[in-house]
Amino acid sequence: MLDIGITLRKLRDKNGYTQQYVANYVGISRVAYRKWENNEVDFSVSQLARIAELYCVALEEIIEISRHSKKLKEAHTHLHF
Repeated sequence: MLDIGITLRKLRDKNGYTQQYVANYVGISRVAYRKWENNEVDFSVSQLARIAELYCVALEEIIEISRHSKKLKEAHTHLHF
């Protein structure tokens, strides 16, 4: 499973948006969006595409950033015995 929540948080912070702002843009509650950032729930591709639109990035870029973040996290975990 990709760690998309971390990517969403990084993009939101980089752009200076609140969770409420992004949630309103996507059309969901702030609580639901918070759960996305915490990887507590899944979301649809259309919802993720809407977020990509907000940040002016390709959907594939969000997925690739998330894939890279997950690999870094796994590598870091393996370094600690």
